[in-house]
Amino acid sequence: MNKKMMKAVNLLLWLCLWQITAFFVDNRIYFASPYDTLTELLVKAGDVVFWVSILSSLARIVSGFLFAFLLAYILSFISYRYRWIGEFLSPMVSFLKSVPIAAVVVILLIWWGPDHLVLCISMMVVFPNIYSSMLTGLFNTDSDLLEMSSVFEMKKVDKILWIYRPSYLPQLHSAMGVSLGLCFKSGIAAEIIGLPEFSIGERLYRDKIYLNTPGVFAWIVAILALSSLTEVFFKYILKVIAKYPKQSLGMEEFLKSGSVKSSFSKKMPDGTGSIPEGYTVFSECVTKTYDGREIVNTSLKLKKGSTYYLDDPSGTGKTTLLKMISGCLAPDSGSVSTGRIAMVFQNDRLIESANVLRNLQVAGCVADPKEHLNDLIPDRIMMLPVSDISGGERRRAAIARALLHPSDIVILDEPFAGLDENTAGITAEWIKRHLGDRTLIFTSHGFFPDAFKNSERIKLIWIPEQH
Repeated sequence: MNKKMMKAVNLLLWLCLWQITAFFVDNRIYFASPYDTLTELLVKAGDVVFWVSILSSLARIVSGFLFAFLLAYILSFISYRYRWIGEFLSPMVSFLKSVPIAAVVVILLIWWGPDHLVLCISMMVVFPNIYSSMLTGLFNTDSDLLEMSSVFEMKKVDKILWIYRPSYLPQLHSAMGVSLGLCFKSGIAAEIIGLPEFSIGERLYRDKIYLNTPGVFAWIVAILALSSLTEVFFKYILKVIAKYPKQSLGMEEFLKSGSVKSSFSKKMPDGTGSIPEGYTVFSECVTKTYDGREIVNTSLKLKKGSTYYLDDPSGTGKTTLLKMISGCLAPDSGSVSTGRIAMVFQNDRLIESANVLRNLQVAGCVADPKEHLNDLIPDRIMMLPVSDISGGERRRAAIARALLHPSDIVILDEPFAGLDENTAGITAEWIKRHLGDRTLIFTSHGFFPDAFKNSERIKLIWIPEQH
């Protein structure tokens, strides 16, 4: 039995239970039957006041929901970016989560009367759920992808769409369903207390006064239907928005999207040091210590167009030094000045849901894939989501992203991991052909390609010559 059939059977069972209860109570003032409720609902549906009340209440509740949703969405990003703002808002969010709705309704009636009551109450119950869910999603964003976006200087809008959004969207989807249900419950409750003219709460209260229990039940059914339809509508809108932009990028779209950036940028936050002419990396006395053990202590002067390598054993600080050069990690002392960086990380750090071309596009790559990628990545792979391609193909996609990104320095951290020796050799030749006059820094652990045989070794611990 499929899910839709199961839901229909469950609904039928509850209707039967409702009818049995009404049969034994046998008093429509105390408990209305499904038939009495449906009859009353059809009668009300023929009255213009019914539809005016429905639309008026819907407008108030949805307005409060949308305003709170947008406010929570914006403030969550601000609180994520500026933690002190999040700390400042935290007591207010906790207050909104715990304060009794009835007490707030009474206070708002004293201040403003019934006109804006529903709008305020709807906002009050929606804001903390959306805000907290968004923050949870943002703080759970993949830190590796954020580091990648920093190295490739991704546009802010692309970071939101491709890195932050996949993290917060599931949280937002769940919170929206809960918030809409609470919004309708609290909004109608506020209308019953405040009795604004032409509202569901006011009409429901009238039926209660006149002991029209079938009428009360009819309004409850209308509220449930309205809440469900509104939730379906907003989730559909969220689903449509989530599909933009397309995860799969075509060849023509990729070629139109490319834009070359400026040549040099300082990666270190202090901006100290300068790059002598003819060099792309310049550092003095850069150190890094972990658990009291110094793993990096070196000075670097890397020439433009030269190739350098690190072949120290695993765990000795190769990746740490590369991260300091790329600006992902600050040194304990010293400074690093570099040109623009492109990098292949130890893990591929590709956007799983997007195809290879989209991954190249958001990283700011500029090239004609047919001309530059045919020897590295087959055409069929470029149109597939990254999640559907093999580990070796993912590795080559990460290498293509680094080499096709406008940069002055290319860093390759274990670039041939997961590739057999023949494929690694072909890949190394491809890298050499497309490197141009850029500086290349790579780590090697086992395989050392012939294409890089003239490379110069970088020392993690630099000992000055004795005179």
